Amino acid sequence: MKTCQISGTGLTLQLGQDGVLQAVFAPNEKQRTLEQPELREAIASFGGLFVLEDGIVETMRRCAVAPLSFSVAVAEQRDAKFAVSVSEDYMTATLTIVPGFGGHRVTEEDVHKELAELGVVHGIDENAIKEAVAAGLAGKTVVAAGNPPQQGQDTQFISLIPEVAKGLQLSDTDKADYRNLGSVVSVSLGDPLLRRTKATPGIPGKNLLGVELPATDGVDIPFAENLTGIACDLTDRELLVAAISGAPVLAQHGVIVDPVFKLKRVDLSTGNLHFKGSLEIAGDVTEGMEVSATEDIVVGGIVEAAKISAGGDIVVKGGVIGHGDLTPNKTPDRKDAAQVQAGGSVTVQFAENAVISAGGDIVIKELAMQSELTSGSAIMVGEEGGRRGHIIGGVCRAVSLVKARVIGSRVGVPTLVEVGFDPTLNRRLEIVKESMADKARLMDELSKTLNYVRENPDSMEKGLVRLKERVFAKYQGEMAELQNEKKRLLKRMEVNALAKVVVEREAFLATQIRIGERSLLIEEDLDNVTFTLTEEGISH
Repeated sequence: MKTCQISGTGLTLQLGQDGVLQAVFAPNEKQRTLEQPELREAIASFGGLFVLEDGIVETMRRCAVAPLSFSVAVAEQRDAKFAVSVSEDYMTATLTIVPGFGGHRVTEEDVHKELAELGVVHGIDENAIKEAVAAGLAGKTVVAAGNPPQQGQDTQFISLIPEVAKGLQLSDTDKADYRNLGSVVSVSLGDPLLRRTKATPGIPGKNLLGVELPATDGVDIPFAENLTGIACDLTDRELLVAAISGAPVLAQHGVIVDPVFKLKRVDLSTGNLHFKGSLEIAGDVTEGMEVSATEDIVVGGIVEAAKISAGGDIVVKGGVIGHGDLTPNKTPDRKDAAQVQAGGSVTVQFAENAVISAGGDIVIKELAMQSELTSGSAIMVGEEGGRRGHIIGGVCRAVSLVKARVIGSRVGVPTLVEVGFDPTLNRRLEIVKESMADKARLMDELSKTLNYVRENPDSMEKGLVRLKERVFAKYQGEMAELQNEKKRLLKRMEVNALAKVVVEREAFLATQIRIGERSLLIEEDLDNVTFTLTEEGISH
């Protein structure tokens, strides 16, 4: 029996075999008053017993008034308690521990015994049990968990089609450009579009009782049939790629590629369009917009001071109207002009202040006014049997033929028509000649400066003189490169001897005809005339 005597008070604490701590009082002549704090301190020396508050109050009262011996229980040992709970589906077991007071502590063996009695044989977490027992306290701690079955996943179809980022773009002056809000999604031959994942098998589970839980396999779904514009990748049969250029459209269990993208019009609401494939625009392309396609473009309305370009043909059913000044013999102002460029042919109803370039024919059904037309084949203005077909002002360049009902006007509007040369090479030659003229002017000015310095050595610092000499040498090298480029272009520019200009009705004065390097200025109105190249020059 463990005891503790509180000196001078006649009170002794005794811990019995039953775990109860008794306060035993024996009065004596030299007895002093008992203080409650010292009683509590004495109880604490027995190590974490559960204090009986009523016993402490009773002990203090009787020590103060009773001269007789007594014994009162003031504390007792209490064992720790625990409980293991298993969920209804037998997938989780939790442990709750209520700490004791100087009594028996919960052991790992206690917990394992309880789990065994509940039938738990699978998924026991030894670390969780050990940590909870060591702490002596737990509140529904998971100490065992089953393995739920993992159902197989069905085939998934993962889109690889890129998304178009939309957002305002700022210019160098920090102005918002509402035309560049994005572009339609388009793809090219071979671009990846859709990946198919294979179905996965199910993985069986197991509950706490060790019972296996079945799982179902995923469903394997093939690509849909009759998908158009796509193909399976040659090295990966689960990957669909674009077989053509166009607009990708997701379908159930697949994707298709539409080679033609259709829309009502192009304006600020759509933004500029850049498409891999063909475009069909039912209405207009408004001022300032840009449209490009790798294949064909068809515009049902008009193109107004906008830029459109296509790798194939371009058809504008309404017409092309710009605002720039494209008068011959002046530096062309293309900033506000309507600009049309095609790798194939171009067909428009009419053109006014427009820059049209085509690798093939240019066909204008009614009128070409103050426009710059460049064709790698022929330019034809006017329909067969129609009354209209005028070329008034501007420049027409074609390799083999320019044909119109009327060229020029009665008021003598300057009009230039060129045939015989590849206009692309001819334009490149013009650019080279312009560059040579600019370079020659700079070299002449620099040469005069260097000659003056040689005659007056003290007129310029030596370092600046060396710098100007290096610049002059650089200009000489660039001039030599331009001269070689000019020679190469001239060698490639063979005159098409069969090139001609056909005017079915009238060719007015102030019209200039060029075939190859020969030129003819019409000084009087001519009717129903064809211009060809002979040894003597241009005949009609």
